[in-house]
Amino acid sequence: MDLPEIGTIEAFAMIVDVNGFSQFFSKSRRSDGVAQFVRDILIGGIEVTEKHGGLVVNLMGDAFLALLDDAHSVYMTCIGIAKDLDRQCEYISEHQENYPGDWHYARGGAGLKIAVEYGWIDISNLNGDLLGHQKLFIGPPINYANRISTAGIGNRCLVGPEGMNIRGLNQWRNYGPFTIHGKPGEGDYIYWQLDLGDIWREGNMGPDDDTFWG
Repeated sequence: MDLPEIGTIEAFAMIVDVNGFSQFFSKSRRSDGVAQFVRDILIGGIEVTEKHGGLVVNLMGDAFLALLDDAHSVYMTCIGIAKDLDRQCEYISEHQENYPGDWHYARGGAGLKIAVEYGWIDISNLNGDLLGHQKLFIGPPINYANRISTAGIGNRCLVGPEGMNIRGLNQWRNYGPFTIHGKPGEGDYIYWQLDLGDIWREGNMGPDDDTFWG
């Protein structure tokens, strides 16, 4: 995928987000090892995304934003991320001593949500002394993916209506439609959940689970 310096493209926007990150900081007394843990979880997803032709264009704390061309690349990326997360959970459960402090994820591994929508994305540039030259990405599919990423608990792969019904992700098994309420004045958001079979550790470490915080 080629990106213009300034201009508009049409693509899938995919947000991959670590579950329960905000809840962790609202309850934790310290944050030892958090950055390294998030890095360990996200790096596999970034590598998988790039392997299937996607471009990781932004890091957002505990999440990353990627752009992809077609439905097949999106689906294969989702499968690859789920497999990598499963391997990471196995590693973390065997090496809990590497994740000190109050980082309770270390007991059983992380959870991830993937949220996807298709549409027009506007691209510009930002420059700063520390940032250097950075691209800025804004568009309805990014906003839509961000909104539906808050739905449900545990591991999920959620897709908006354009990506599901018009751009071809409905060729794979899915559930829905479901609805999540938007912010005041936005209306509701419709989404579907892709079925990734037994690869996901379904419901792992959801923030609403009583066992999540020990």
